[in-house]
Amino acid sequence: ENGSLQRYLFVLATSAVAAGAAAVLVTSGAPGGWLAAGGAGATTPADGTNLAVWLLLAGAALATVLLRRRRLAAVIVLGVAGLMVSLTFARLSAPDLALTQLSVEVVTMILLLLALYFLPQQGRDTAKAGQRLRDGLVAGLAGLGAGGLAWAVLQRPPDSISEFYLANSLSQGGGRNVVNVILVDFRGFDTLGEITVLAIAAAAIYSLLYNVRVAYTDADIAHRAWSPDPHPLVLTVTVRALLPVALMVSIYLLLRGHNQPGGGFIAALAASVALTSQYLAHGARWTRQRLTLRYRPLIAAGLLVALLTGLGSWLFGAPFLTSSFGHFHVPLIGDVELATALLFDVGIYLTVIGAVTLMLARLGRVSGIERPEDPGREPVGGRTWSF
Repeated sequence: ENGSLQRYLFVLATSAVAAGAAAVLVTSGAPGGWLAAGGAGATTPADGTNLAVWLLLAGAALATVLLRRRRLAAVIVLGVAGLMVSLTFARLSAPDLALTQLSVEVVTMILLLLALYFLPQQGRDTAKAGQRLRDGLVAGLAGLGAGGLAWAVLQRPPDSISEFYLANSLSQGGGRNVVNVILVDFRGFDTLGEITVLAIAAAAIYSLLYNVRVAYTDADIAHRAWSPDPHPLVLTVTVRALLPVALMVSIYLLLRGHNQPGGGFIAALAASVALTSQYLAHGARWTRQRLTLRYRPLIAAGLLVALLTGLGSWLFGAPFLTSSFGHFHVPLIGDVELATALLFDVGIYLTVIGAVTLMLARLGRVSGIERPEDPGREPVGGRTWSF
């Protein structure tokens, strides 16, 4: 280990290409035989809309590479690539995946913007021509390999368990949104493990950044003076007004997720973006004074709710995480469905909000969002601000 991300990516991509090539050559005993083993499968015609989205996706990916020295521009076009992936999911009738991808993309953009604080606007390309050729060759092979794998999977005769989920989602899980029912019912134990891993990752990042100190100066890393207005009025007013709206949308997505696109994970990401935006717009000190939410207890509460929901089924002699549901008539409202899966979804919601916001808020504080309003009140380099 030498701390070079470029070398780590090279080793990872090369290993993946080698493993994929070995599988293709060994499985069928002939080059390319595995790819042809599936025969001709059904294909979906590519219309103009699909082609336009895919061309934009490819163009955004290429632009990210070409603009690698201009970091902010590269982040923007990378976000365009993520948006095109979301549109592809929506085009293929997968709204839950589209919403999830879109939410994750926004969180990723916030993370990258926080990381850009430590870097100059323009980067230097120190790689030699031979290194660039090597990296391009490995990247091309990895891309072709991933594309070939996807094509082979799509060409193989369908042998899927999806028909079981489609047939039993409503009758056994009480929900019409098959994706959500799978996450909180049929594969609830997997989801419990996933949010536990997310909580552990958040705790690890919090611990790693807890004692990180950033020296305050009156200029950035490129020797440019800080803006005299660290929190622009338009941004602060807009973000503050959007907070209650975003939280209401988040609750709406949570409650509708069992029967319509949404669910605890998507709703939690929407709420996390709304909360983290307050740190970006107002600074860490201002936000902490007004937003007294403690994220670590929130993570613990979410895990506890999810675990207790699973343990509750034992009281009725059912296996762990067995869900139940029923329909009740409420005056002035009508028929209302109540499902224990909603409690499990609430646990997911709380855990994801706590974990994502804890990580982003901690990184934001390290990134210098909490710098003094008046840079002149401290000598340049004369004080280290602890976050």
